[in-house]
Amino acid sequence: MLIWFIVGLVLLGVELLTFGLISIWFALGAFLTMPFYNLALEHQFYIFVGTSLLSLLLVRKIALKYFKTNSKELNRITEKEVTIDAINLKGHQKIYTVYLDGKIWEAVSSENFEIGDKAFVQKIIGNKLFLIKKL
Repeated sequence: MLIWFIVGLVLLGVELLTFGLISIWFALGAFLTMPFYNLALEHQFYIFVGTSLLSLLLVRKIALKYFKTNSKELNRITEKEVTIDAINLKGHQKIYTVYLDGKIWEAVSSENFEIGDKAFVQKIIGNKLFLIKKL
């Protein structure tokens, strides 16, 4: 029983670090497996996998709808003008550093910019802004 509790806590810790509703389902499965500690480890594992997948299938869609940020919040960033503050190379890709809405963002673009150039945010790709020269 202690092992499933520790597994559940570790998976909750991973979830707190990722914020992606990924490992929460497995943490729930670990906690739901705890009462079955008298069964063989193989059966406990099947219960863990089954309850994890069941909670993933049944609750994930509702949870994503509830926790998903409002796209209007992200859309307010698009078409904003930013100034290129720094340029870093990651491999062959230029990563631009810009300041927007009180936050420092990383940005990418298919166009070339220099430090001090003005750019417009076209969209958000993952956690980076995608910049263009003109609207």
